[in-house]
Formats: sequence, C-alpha cells, structure tokens
Amino acid sequence: MALLAVPGIAAYGQATPTATSSASSTPASIAGTSSGFHLPSSDGLWHYAIGASQIEQYGYFGPSNWTGTGSINGDLSYGSGSARAPFNMVYGGGVLFAESSNENTSTYQNLAVSQGLMAGKWSFGLTDSVSYLPQSPIAGFSGIPGVGDVGTTPVGSSPLGPAGGLLTYSGNRVGNTVSGSAERLITGKTSVSAMGDWSILHFLDGNADGYDTSDASGEAALNHRIDARDTVAVNAVYSLFTFGKAEGGINFVTRGVNGVYTRLLTHSIGLDISAGPQWLTSSDKTLIPNSLNAAVSVGLSYARGLSNAQLGYSRGVNSGYGVQYGGLSDTVTAAVGHGFGRRWQAGINAAYMHTQSITQSGVTPPPGLTIPLGGSFDTVFGGFQVTHQLSRSLSIYGSYAAQHQTYSANYTGTNAFNGTSQTLAIGITYAPRALRLGQF
Repeated sequence: MALLAVPGIAAYGQATPTATSSASSTPASIAGTSSGFHLPSSDGLWHYAIGASQIEQYGYFGPSNWTGTGSINGDLSYGSGSARAPFNMVYGGGVLFAESSNENTSTYQNLAVSQGLMAGKWSFGLTDSVSYLPQSPIAGFSGIPGVGDVGTTPVGSSPLGPAGGLLTYSGNRVGNTVSGSAERLITGKTSVSAMGDWSILHFLDGNADGYDTSDASGEAALNHRIDARDTVAVNAVYSLFTFGKAEGGINFVTRGVNGVYTRLLTHSIGLDISAGPQWLTSSDKTLIPNSLNAAVSVGLSYARGLSNAQLGYSRGVNSGYGVQYGGLSDTVTAAVGHGFGRRWQAGINAAYMHTQSITQSGVTPPPGLTIPLGGSFDTVFGGFQVTHQLSRSLSIYGSYAAQHQTYSANYTGTNAFNGTSQTLAIGITYAPRALRLGQF
C-alpha cells in the first residue's frame, strides 16, 4: 500500500493517558495526493488497492540474524457522503511469506469502522477497531513495517490500538477497541458529552508468554466554544484495567479530572492540551500501591497543501501492553508527510517512550502467581517511506524502519523485546479508480 496524504497524519502515540480528553484540533483535511490507496473521504466511493513487497529484517530474531519475507497485501476503504449519518470503513490485510524454514508464514488483519448520527441538538458516534497481528505494531495502519502504509492512520482511531506500546517478541495477538460517544448542545456554544470504550489484548500463542489485558473507561465532559478558534472543556474519567485469570485476576482503577484547551492557532496549525490529576487504586495494594500521578496530553498538528505534521507528548497510566502489570509512561511522538509534486510523496514517523512499572519491586506475589515485578523500559521506533507514481494506478515505494528497546536489570519477564531491529523494504502498489457500489 503506497504512502498517503491524510488529514493530519496521526501521531504514532502509545500510552495515551486514560484520564485525558479525546478532543482534537486537527486542521482541515488536506487533499489526497498519493497515487496509492486512499483513506475514507465523503465521496461515497469504494477505494481499494493490492500490493506486494520484499521485506528484509535484521536483528529481530538475534543480534546478527537476517530474515527475508515476501508480502502480498490488500486494502479497502469506504466513506459515505451522508452529512446526517456518516459512515467510514478501512480494511487492511496481507500474508507474510517467510523465506527461512525456521519461520512460519503469517497473516495480519486490520479493520476499523465508524458510524455517526446527527439528530437535532444530539450527535452520536460508534467506532470499532480490531487487529490480528504476528508482532507488536510499529508503523502505519497495519502496524507491520515494510508493507507500504507509513503515515496511514484512519481519522478517529488509535494508531496502534491495545496491541501497541511496549515491544514484544513474535507471537500472534488480537487487539480490539470499541467506543461510543454522545453529545448534546445546551446552547449554541456549550455542550455536554459522554464517552465510553472497551479494549482487549489477547495473546494466541503459548510461546508468546504475553499477559492478556482488558480495560474499560468512561468519560463525562462539559464543553464550551469561546470563539471560532478556542474551545475549553472539563472532564471526569474512570478506567478499570483487568488481567486474565492466568494472571490472578488482578485489577486496578484510575480516576481523573482534567482541564482541556483546544485552539486553532492558524488555518493550518492546531493545538490541544489536556492535564489533570490521576488517582490509581488496585485490588492488591501490596503488589500495586495506590498513587497519585499527573495525566497530560499535548498535541500540535499542521496541515497545508501537500504537507502535514504532528508532534505530541503524553503521560499517564496504561495496561502494560502484555509485558508488565500496568505502567506509567512518558511518550513523545512525531510524524511528517509531504508531497513533492504529483509523483513523489514521503513520510516519516518516530516515537520515544519511557515506561516505569506500577508494580512494587521486592514483594512476594500471591501464591501460584509468577509475574514480573518492577522494572522500567526505554522504547524507540520510527521509519520513513518514499513513494513514486509510475502511472495513474501504479506506484512503487521504498521504506526503512527501526526499533530499539532496553529494560532495567530488575525486570524478570520473558516477553519483552530487548535489542535493536531494522527493516528494509521495497514494494509495488496497484490502486485503480474508485468504484461506486452503493451507499450505507
């Protein structure tokens, strides 16, 4: 799938604080300029693409190990033209053919759908994003480096979902996030809103040694638009994090109250800030002590002509992403996309995350429960992609991605990736004209 110019490339953030608002100030969408696959727009058309790539990976299965993989992938998107009930859908999937007899052929699947409804002073939204992946996601909508979708994240969805975050070794896993929202106008400038979501991460392979997690959260907010550029809000958030029965049924809760400020600095630049206290309580206070933390989210976005960029910072408690039993993360993300005329596009993304376990080191776990306690992680990943249009429907691309992760000596788990991995890929994409096959 070739690189896309999308409505403000979504920052590749992980560990978004659970006690922050989902408000966004992304500027107006920029026009798609890529010759490849298109994310949903309001044209009521089906866009699709098929592609193939050769992927070479170094260091993932060992410090000096080279692995080659062939990929065949396909993508499909639809955006309705309805202003009252907008519907969007994106699917991406493929097969990864291992060239080594020591590795197995694997598949990846991603599906994201959203449905909105406007009814008088009310507006409603429902989204669902599900993924089936053979490894931790680090790039694009698929999460798989080298398949050609750097810079493609459906608007309104989490870039990496519950399967993202700390890097793990290979192992099939399913991630799913379902969310719903409702908002009612009280006056022309003031509204009240509510939002809820539920996420799961489930490891399918026994040798993956990952910890199944789920979390559910709810948010209530009061929103006020000061003028055409400025919006403020205050919200209250409650989140419950639980772990599978094999992990002893441990759970913890976060509660937060946040102030939110959103401003359109110019027609091209948007800023949103959310901050507030975040209280944590757990079912086992010896294992996970109660604490008070700060939940912060800051985002800066730019979109103009053929260029777009995002820079973000977030801090907050998360599930631990199947590697540990909850973590407190500080994350910095950046993404840039630019079209060089009609035939060349380039995109780059990068992220750094420091995660400290919320579990207490040096304590004795409950009987029969062996879990990693304590420890901290430093995670860095990023990549870039260059795409060239050969014809109206055909394009080629080259990409590079790298990931690096280290953890402290007192971490005792076995599922966390440790070291550096690099991925090189070249590919080709066929994306014919869109089709009108009907509307929802």
